[in-house]
Amino acid sequence: MARPSLNLHLDALRNVPAPQKIALLLLLVAGIIAGFYFYIVEPKALNIEALNVENGKLEGEIQTLTIKVKHLDELIAANKQLEIELAKKRERLPPEEEAIMLLKQVSDLGVRLGLDIKLWKPGQQSEDASKLFVKMPVNVEVAGVYHTAALFFDHINKLPRIITVSGLKMGDPKVEQGRIVSKTTFDLVAYAAPQEKPVPTMPAAAPAPAPAPQPVQAGK
Repeated sequence: MARPSLNLHLDALRNVPAPQKIALLLLLVAGIIAGFYFYIVEPKALNIEALNVENGKLEGEIQTLTIKVKHLDELIAANKQLEIELAKKRERLPPEEEAIMLLKQVSDLGVRLGLDIKLWKPGQQSEDASKLFVKMPVNVEVAGVYHTAALFFDHINKLPRIITVSGLKMGDPKVEQGRIVSKTTFDLVAYAAPQEKPVPTMPAAAPAPAPAPQPVQAGK
């Protein structure tokens, strides 16, 4: 029974003018293309765009982290170099007791070289704000020929420990035994390692007192 109806539809389709057939075919193709675009192409394009945005963010974060890591490596290298330099300087910082003996040796050195020690006045010791060293100043006045004083300062400069000379003044020249003797004043500062302070220990907590016994009530 359905066969004649199908034949009728085919006959009707055959009787449709060619331009209308082409238009219907174009509409069908356009519908297929539109459906493919809206249901397949557009969602994938939006997904790709979102992935591109996320990828851009990740690349930016990676670049930022790379710069930070580079700076961190530079800071670590600089810190290691500072630690090496600090260790070398600490080797030149004797304990305070040894620094006192060192100043005595410097005084004896001046005498051996031929200087007349007129004044040797130790000043107030002070710890540097960095807590890395202690300054031990001495106000000094010596008398002697210029060459001997220069040799004395050269010996101080070559000492393995850190000792500085500042406020150098020379004057009041006099002729003694055919030599020109001048008075030289200066401030001598020896640097020492600070004494390690003992870490305070927390006192042990006292044991808690035992609870007082409760009175026993007699039964009624």
